Amino acid sequence: MPAENEEQTEAWRSLRPTSAYAVRELSSAFERESTPPDDLIDAYLFAKRHLAQSMQALLLSQLPSECPEFAELRANIQAEMENRYADRIPERFLRVPYGSKVHELLFMILLRNLGNRVDSDRLRLATRDNVHTERRTRELRELGFNIATSELDGGQFYTLVNLAIDFSKVPELIAKTIDKTKSLTKAEKTNLVDQLAD
Repeated sequence: MPAENEEQTEAWRSLRPTSAYAVRELSSAFERESTPPDDLIDAYLFAKRHLAQSMQALLLSQLPSECPEFAELRANIQAEMENRYADRIPERFLRVPYGSKVHELLFMILLRNLGNRVDSDRLRLATRDNVHTERRTRELRELGFNIATSELDGGQFYTLVNLAIDFSKVPELIAKTIDKTKSLTKAEKTNLVDQLAD
């Protein structure tokens, strides 16, 4: 993988001074005994917003703008779907989900640390502390990616163990797509899901 994303590197450089100022202001507010609680909270929120933005840029500056490994693994899942079910399930249901930029970014971070634990807090940097980061990571596991979870000292960690795909997840992925299709009746959904049984 390329080592650096020039666009994000430039973003980090431009955001860094404001973040440094925000940290100084927060530190100053903490050091003053007379700082009103609302002022301290405002200083914290100001620093939090700017730090989330700049730390995201710093993290992403270390990653390529695209991940061919992610695209290749998704293509392998797509091929497996078609090979197993093209004769039984309409093509519109044979689509690999979870291909957003956020999914790709999270995968890149895990890939960069292949075989090693990655703190969930680090993953959240990629989305500016978005509360759905863990859900997006779990969705990568739903694709069949070998991602292990663990806890240490109260923290949650994720490890991309290897690049093997668990293709046994394919029927579940298709069933989920079928279930989310509002244009189908319950009977039609049941009939299609029954077709997934090998």
